[in-house]
This record gives sequence, C-alpha cells and structure tokens, in this order.
Amino acid sequence: MKILYYDCFSGITGDMNLGALIDLGVDKQYLLKELLKMNIDGYKIEIKK
Repeated sequence: MKILYYDCFSGITGDMNLGALIDLGVDKQYLLKELLKMNIDGYKIEIKK
C-alpha cells in the first residue's frame, strides 16, 4: 500500500484536491466509487482535461 501525505498549510479546495489526485494517477473510477460511499446528494463530478 502506498500512502500520500501532503501538508496544505494554506488550505486546499475540494476541486483542487481531486484534480491533484487525478493528476497523480489515482484511477478515476476508483475515486468515483469511493466518493459514492459518502452518501451525499446534490453534486456532480465531471472529469476532463
């Protein structure tokens, strides 16, 4: 298992965080599957360059 630790000393927004994870190589389908576990309605995720 690989672990990533990053210190966002001045903050990071959700879209910036997700974009950074995707740019690092996190599988898009895996990320979407994990986000569904939060059971939050009312959001839409669109992934494109």
